[in-house]
Amino acid sequence: MRFLLPLYRLTGVLAAFVITVGIFLGPAVSAQSSQAPLKIAMILWRGETNVEQGVRAYFDEKDIPVDLIIYDIERDLSRIPDIIDDIRKDPPDLVYTWGTGVTSAVVGKYDAVDPDRNITDLPVVYVMVSSPWKTGIAAPKGQSRPNVTGATHIAPLAAQINAIRAYRPMNKLGVVYNSREDNSVSNVSDLKNLGREMGFDVLAFPLGTESEPSPDDIVPAVAELARQGADILYIGPDNFIGTYRDALTDAGFANGLAAFSATELEVRDGHAMLGLVSRYELVGRLAARKIEQILIDGISPAEIPVETLDRFSYLIRLSSARKLKLYPPLLLLDYAEVIE
Repeated sequence: MRFLLPLYRLTGVLAAFVITVGIFLGPAVSAQSSQAPLKIAMILWRGETNVEQGVRAYFDEKDIPVDLIIYDIERDLSRIPDIIDDIRKDPPDLVYTWGTGVTSAVVGKYDAVDPDRNITDLPVVYVMVSSPWKTGIAAPKGQSRPNVTGATHIAPLAAQINAIRAYRPMNKLGVVYNSREDNSVSNVSDLKNLGREMGFDVLAFPLGTESEPSPDDIVPAVAELARQGADILYIGPDNFIGTYRDALTDAGFANGLAAFSATELEVRDGHAMLGLVSRYELVGRLAARKIEQILIDGISPAEIPVETLDRFSYLIRLSSARKLKLYPPLLLLDYAEVIE
């Protein structure tokens, strides 16, 4: 069973989850099975994830044949120019990109597109871009990009802060982040602005300011945030921290600090104690619906809005709560998804 929290309920004390998983399915469309498969090139940051499983499930359930060509860059953005050259030699019907770094390299900024380096003549649908407007991937509100749309995955920051405060008091939010990732820098900036509105301080510790960040930098960074009085660690949409999430949460345990995550895997597959997240599978289904609109319904990407889900899952990892002796309020257990 999965529990999804309506966005409008994320004010004050959290309450009343709505239990639903079929929000992007729609009826099966068996008539599509006789057509040629949709040819989709997927450029992925670290191989297939549950997001791509959601894409596959959506098309399987609607009986829409697809041919997915997988390009795994293995966290190396320098591979993208060669992939773009390969795509141009045998163009697919659509290009799918995963993450801010990959998407930015493939489509460029909305106001700085280079036709020689970026894909401009094929539709592109992106996923897992946390701040598409702040990072320039999406055009400003009221404008659009002719060949680009996507699905983002981060719950509104105010809702995230309310989720933390529903679990325990929080006046100082500790953030270790990669200063070389645009999405992370944007996220920390937004948190600081929100802190002035909601009455909390952001204790930010940037990594990679002078050289490439190292996982060895994480432990002393967490210790310093604990020394400054952080109430909880915040894991935002940061690929570096996501890769080394265990180093961060282990350092948190050593310093008596729990971790909150804005993304699913850090709780479900890691040791963050709680999170308000979009389920990766549902993000994939949302992206698949956009692909269907473009390639089957004939709608231009420019007419398809960039969207996030309107319901989020509140996750609690009980093993981490036990380790820190920070047990959740009983009210949360009525509707959170508790992971052992």
